[in-house]
Parts: sequence; structure tokens; C-alpha cells
Amino acid sequence: MSDIERWKGKIALVTGASSGIGDTLARELARLGMKVAVTARRKERLDALVDEMKKEGCEMLALAGDMRKEEDILSFFSAIHDAWGTVDVLVNNAGMGMMSTLENGKTEEWRETLDVNVLAVSIGMREALKDMEGKEDAQIINISTIYAYRPQVPNFPYYQASKFAVQAMSGTLRAELHAKGSKARVAMISPGMTATEFRGRASGGKLVYDDYFKDFHPLLPQDVAQAALYILATPSYVQVHDVQLSPMGQGL
Repeated sequence: MSDIERWKGKIALVTGASSGIGDTLARELARLGMKVAVTARRKERLDALVDEMKKEGCEMLALAGDMRKEEDILSFFSAIHDAWGTVDVLVNNAGMGMMSTLENGKTEEWRETLDVNVLAVSIGMREALKDMEGKEDAQIINISTIYAYRPQVPNFPYYQASKFAVQAMSGTLRAELHAKGSKARVAMISPGMTATEFRGRASGGKLVYDDYFKDFHPLLPQDVAQAALYILATPSYVQVHDVQLSPMGQGL
């Protein structure tokens, strides 16, 4: 049995799975034979995803909710416990960011970014670790950005700051788990420019991808999903800290 096949029959939670990286990664985990719970606010997209994967013989659970609300996050775990049991893999993929400047940004948009990108990630990890207590094999994967290391994109100060916070939390959690002898692993994936809906939503629909990527080929969601599969395929004694990747034309 290959290392990645050990996850067959195990339980995964993927947040922000209604499109892009989350959707693609959820499909890949389900095709591995994992039981995959997917979350997002857009229920109709989750339902469509689940219906498609069931036709492939995969087991998937749609959990619509708002990552800005702690009660919704807690309800995700309760629903998974009722349906299948405890979570073995958590992928914190849900994220947001609005184009603004520190000079003229809106406080409510900054607060929402921190709620989704930092607090929701923290709550998800806390709850997942309760499920992972005592397990010989468990994995948390936080989807970040290469700009957590190179905060150089104008007009995205809070998005970059929030992902820098995820980097700090991931490292701190690894140290905490090591100190208590936990076998749970914590990794990050930090992609560069990726062809998803994110940047269009962040700009309020002002950016069109065909124009934005006319000079180079962006990463695709599948490229990021493959990084997650690599992390899961590593033996349980290997601690992957971060996988950084960017398109060649981005120049990073």
C-alpha cells in the first residue's frame, strides 16, 4: 500500500469548497476513498459538488454555513461526528480579502478578513485537534499565500497580514504539539497567483482573469491540490512545514 492510500476511509473536512482550490482538493480526497465534508456559504454549489461525486461512488457531505460565525464552524464538526466520526484531516482553505489601502480601507472589510482568515482558522484547528487527540496519524493543512513571506502586493494589506498570521499560528501549533507528544502534523501551502474566483471577488468584479493573466500562465487549482496530496503522501514521521509554489511568469 502506498503512503497516501492509508487515508482511505478516513475523514476530511475542507472549508471554502464551493469553487477553486477547495472544490478541486475535495474531489481529489474523495477519489482517494476519504469521507469528505465540504463547507461554504453557497449551498447550491456544495450540493452540486456532492451530487457529482456521489455519481463517482464517493462519500461526501455538504455543510453550508458562514466561517465568520463560530456557531456555524462548531456545527460542521457536530454534523461530521453524527454522520461519520472524528476528523482525521482538516484543510483550512476558506479565505477572503478585499482590495483596499491602509490609508482609505474600510474597517468592516478589515474585520471580516480577520474573522475568516485568522479566527475561523484558529477555531477550526482547535476543534480538529480535539478529534485528533491520541491518533497516530492526523493532518492539518492551512492554505496560505506566497505573500505571507513576500508582502509586496499593493492594495491587499489585510489579506497579506492575515496570511502572515496563519504562518505564525501554524508554526506555533507545531511547537505546541511537539511539546505534548502529539502525532498530529501541521502544514501550509503557499501558492502564488492562481486562476480562481478569489481575485475577481476581491476587486468587486473589476479584474478579469483573461486580461490579468495575459502575460503568463497562472497556477491552476489542481496544482495546489497536488501539493496537498504530496503532504498527505509523506510518511507519518515526516513533518512538512510549508510548500511554496508560484507560476514561472510571476517572477517570485
